[in-house]
Amino acid sequence: MTLPGPLLDPAAPPFDPAAARNYRTVTREALGRGAPTRPDAGPLTAFVLTHPLAERTVDALAAGHGPYFLVHLAQEIVLHAPLRPATAVGARAEVLAARTEPKGTRLALRTCLTDRTDGTALADLTAHILLAGIRTGEPHGTLTPAAAPRQDVPATPVSRAVTIDREWIARYGEAAGDLNPVHLDPTAARAAGYPDAIAHGMALVSMAVEEIADRYADGHADRIRALGVRFARPVLPGTETVLELTPPASGDTVLFTVRSQGAAAVKGGWARLGPEKGEYR
Repeated sequence: MTLPGPLLDPAAPPFDPAAARNYRTVTREALGRGAPTRPDAGPLTAFVLTHPLAERTVDALAAGHGPYFLVHLAQEIVLHAPLRPATAVGARAEVLAARTEPKGTRLALRTCLTDRTDGTALADLTAHILLAGIRTGEPHGTLTPAAAPRQDVPATPVSRAVTIDREWIARYGEAAGDLNPVHLDPTAARAAGYPDAIAHGMALVSMAVEEIADRYADGHADRIRALGVRFARPVLPGTETVLELTPPASGDTVLFTVRSQGAAAVKGGWARLGPEKGEYR
């Protein structure tokens, strides 16, 4: 496996507020909530904008190495500036580290979002990925798991059930631009080793972001300046799924977990809130 240098995406589209609003609206359907009342994009929009370049980077790495399927292990997102209407965005991808394991090749992939007009950094995203079935290539870099922020004084946890069915998974995939067959086609999902089509991992994260924004940021998704998660198990359509939040008694970090069938599907989740007013950090 030959690791490429940094890859640029010259065809990245302008930021589209209507598409970002639709993405959030579809996400909120699973929470039983209406469309967002604020025009904020939030951190998951940065993921949607960089996802096509991340996919192309992984496809280029895997080319010529036979069949494989991708397992999303973990994700971190840091917003440096809010996304504004008609911003001409640029995307950049870089493989930070790679290691061959018994099940395949594990990667740490960083994507960056910038304003092409003035070069302002908008977001940094780091994904940990397993290319299951590909076991070739020299080690590269150092795979360092990120430590999840802790709460020294947590407040009272809250939880709520969410509704995830096949129709919603399909709508989410269309809104996010992620039409991977394992999320849409039970036959393709079984070929990849799952019992049925599975929900997008980032769909579960997006639900947590929306719930946190409504409960602790007055609906202001852009106040969620950073987040991190680990993906533990797939969520099947129609299964009991519960979102659990633990806000801080003091501080700025909300912890979250998504459970399905009684076990953690998304674990180690955290979201850092910015101030109501003020510059990004």
